[in-house]
Amino acid sequence: MAIPAELLQSLAAPGGGQVALVIGAGCSVGHPTSIPLAGDLSEAVERQLVLNGRLQANQCPNPRDLAALASLVFQICNNQVELVQCFPIQRMRLARANFGYKLLVALMSEGAISHVLSLNFDLAIQNAAAELGIEIATIAAVNEPVPIRAALVQLHGNANSEPDHLVLRTEVMDGEWIGQWHQVVAQQVLAAPTVLFAGLGSPAPVLTATIAMIQGALGGNKALYQADIVPFAQSGFAAQLEIPEQRYIQGSWDAVVTRLAERIAAQQVDSLSRSGRALLTENHYGEADLQRFTGIAAKLAGQSLLTLGKMRAFADLDRDKLYRPHSVRDDEFMSEPMLRLVKVAERFGLDTAPTPAGTWALRRNGQAIAQIVLATGRGVRRMAAVETRAKTICATIAENAPMPVDIVLIGGLIDAAPAFDHVDLIADEKPDDIIGGLAVPLLVSANDPRYIDRIGGLLHVA
Repeated sequence: MAIPAELLQSLAAPGGGQVALVIGAGCSVGHPTSIPLAGDLSEAVERQLVLNGRLQANQCPNPRDLAALASLVFQICNNQVELVQCFPIQRMRLARANFGYKLLVALMSEGAISHVLSLNFDLAIQNAAAELGIEIATIAAVNEPVPIRAALVQLHGNANSEPDHLVLRTEVMDGEWIGQWHQVVAQQVLAAPTVLFAGLGSPAPVLTATIAMIQGALGGNKALYQADIVPFAQSGFAAQLEIPEQRYIQGSWDAVVTRLAERIAAQQVDSLSRSGRALLTENHYGEADLQRFTGIAAKLAGQSLLTLGKMRAFADLDRDKLYRPHSVRDDEFMSEPMLRLVKVAERFGLDTAPTPAGTWALRRNGQAIAQIVLATGRGVRRMAAVETRAKTICATIAENAPMPVDIVLIGGLIDAAPAFDHVDLIADEKPDDIIGGLAVPLLVSANDPRYIDRIGGLLHVA
């Protein structure tokens, strides 16, 4: 699957804000989000309304046209309440974020994507942001202002909206909002130089008026791209917006966003390598150490953007986030612990490898023998200040990783601070405790001249 080079260039442009994203139901249909497409949703709702006695069988000419079905129910009930009550509202509210949505939130936090204009009702993006600890603005009601910073705009409302506030009916989309808030908001979001449409493979009736409104909002200087699973020749949406084949990306939602995130991740690894090496040079490390650092930084190539963000969050000892946006300062703070880790591995003939959990593994013959978190006190914290933070982070990692964290190697502490002398007769922090073994991760200061020996004692290879 090829991503146009111009799109990748816009995504990684200095200062960000070059790319806006418009998404439809095709982005939420995959597991684990699993929200039905508009046609499937409409058929299911129509069946329930017939069973409830609100509609007669075949009273709706096209049960797959959600807009027409909503108009019919409104004519009968003078509201949309009974229609919306047949929606899987709780499922939409609690929708689990697929991998693409998690990456999307990370890209928004990095400034790579300026705004997301969503035609969906589910809250999967908000749930992804909550899981990662990233704050994003959400606009889903008429007259709410759209911030300049990255935001999610749910143009039709969402699962938390009042039933009659959801944009569903044909007559509403055919003209009632033209010149009103919806069009103004779309124009604001689509002011980005580059617009990518995803999950909108077919011009379903519920989207027809929205597409026409978006076309009117676009000027002649926009670079339009589309991503969908169907071949270019089968995309009615691409034909409707006159998107050329060279700007059409055929692939699943998760696959497309993964490729976009790979561009940003590669840039971050390059920044880490350059910034960390520059800092080590400034601190008068020798060429051998510079080569060691370059080698371990190179091992991050190909890692997911989410993995890199986790590493930065854990390094900052942030207990509330699973993702931290990139900064050069983070690169600099990470350089010393990474170099120390290489020296530990060299001393004991081990290999180092990053893990998807945001940690590092020490391996012998390809087999992981210890899991390590690299952290930093940023030159303002002592060991006593970071202990609770580090243990909380390790507990969080243990919930989602196949093996617990064994060691937290912390650079940038004010002082080395010797190991705590408390003794637990059941399970002390001694690796040779035959009763309970290691109960909590070993916290090691990178400034401690005995840091290699301390880690070696835990590994039983000293």
